[in-house]
Amino acid sequence: MEKSAWRAAQTGEGFGTINGANFNTSTNYGARTKLGLQASQPLYDREITTQKGQLQLSADVTDMGMVSADKSLIMRVAENYFETLKAQTVISLLLEQQNAVGNTYSEISKRQRLGDASKIDLQETAEQVEAIKAKLMNVQLAYENNLLALTELAGQKMTINALQDNFNGENITAGNVKEWIEKAKQKNPQLKMLDLQIQVKSAEIEKFNSSLSPKVNLIAQIERDQVNGYGDYGSSSNTTSNSMIGVQLTVPLTDGYRSAKKDEAYHLTEKAKQEYEHALLDIEKQVNSIWFALTIGKDRIASLTRIVTLSKDRLDATEKSHRQGSRTTLELLGAQSDYISSKLVLLEEQINLIVNRVRLSSIAGDISEQDLILANRYITKN
Repeated sequence: MEKSAWRAAQTGEGFGTINGANFNTSTNYGARTKLGLQASQPLYDREITTQKGQLQLSADVTDMGMVSADKSLIMRVAENYFETLKAQTVISLLLEQQNAVGNTYSEISKRQRLGDASKIDLQETAEQVEAIKAKLMNVQLAYENNLLALTELAGQKMTINALQDNFNGENITAGNVKEWIEKAKQKNPQLKMLDLQIQVKSAEIEKFNSSLSPKVNLIAQIERDQVNGYGDYGSSSNTTSNSMIGVQLTVPLTDGYRSAKKDEAYHLTEKAKQEYEHALLDIEKQVNSIWFALTIGKDRIASLTRIVTLSKDRLDATEKSHRQGSRTTLELLGAQSDYISSKLVLLEEQINLIVNRVRLSSIAGDISEQDLILANRYITKN
């Protein structure tokens, strides 16, 4: 709306008012000021709505990434802790073997000086002593590295306690494999992130669809144009004001760029769906594998425990026979090595049983610090 009008002019005192008067104006020297303000409020815009939803989904992906990192950290702490515990126990077993072989070496040295043992027996025992020493140094190095990594993960120095004596995993339950798989489908962080990425890619398709939709905006505009200065008839001033309010309808036209970007978004969405399906199959395989290991783990521990007992009996019998001269030194060293090896295999199975139970919770997306507390029940404080 523009308005500029004069209805009447007043003359000097006593002459009254004149209607329909004409005015001549001019501005030779002056300044012009023009101000404008425009505001727009979308009433209907599918593209903006789609972008808003897409941004929210992207924020959800970021949040899920943080959740996944937290759960991954808990799993890494558990794995590293029990790996360090394993190395610590292996050191103890190797020291036990080293002590036994050292006693054997001392005994054979005495017998060799008395002519009751051959030089070959002494050499074989000395070789075993050095072999154990080399293994011990390697395991000690691995233990120190694991302990350092665990300290960095936990943010503080941790004490590694020993596994309970005669641990058989009786309290560790595997549950129902179908329930674990269903829980993993719903809560696994990796699957949830992939699902969110599918939604983000689908929203990208919708964004290009909505960019071709009509848009309705509420438009308001105010303008003020003013001139001040001097002309042929003295000072002059003129002000013009415009204001407008209305509704604007915009209908976008299609183009090749939008069409190509839409096709690209579609293919990226299909790729994300395939990645989700592959990840789902992989996670189902992991759940089945770990669940099966838990299911037979207790039976394996029972069998390995019996093997350790039999190995110890064979070692005792071999030591007795060796002293009597009916068993060779090589047989004695072999019995000592087999006994320690059987204890190492049992230890590894015991620790795997605990860690696999924590892994099952991790894959199912249900892991928390509570799982570490439960796992801690199976170790004995020093």
